[in-house]
Amino acid sequence: MRLSLDLPLYATDITACTRCGNEVTLQHSWKTLDGGRICLGCVCEAVEAYRQSAVADHEIPY
Repeated sequence: MRLSLDLPLYATDITACTRCGNEVTLQHSWKTLDGGRICLGCVCEAVEAYRQSAVADHEIPY
């Protein structure tokens, strides 16, 4: 069951990152496909992990 107070959200409202659990403002977080929020630090970590895996899958020219 989901409750709603029908209050508008503001950029300065605080939420928790669903990946690391740290508090973050809505302004400094991004919505995930599952409806959670993720902080900038976790976005950077995910992008770097993706970049490293993509580089590892490519052959390095000699």
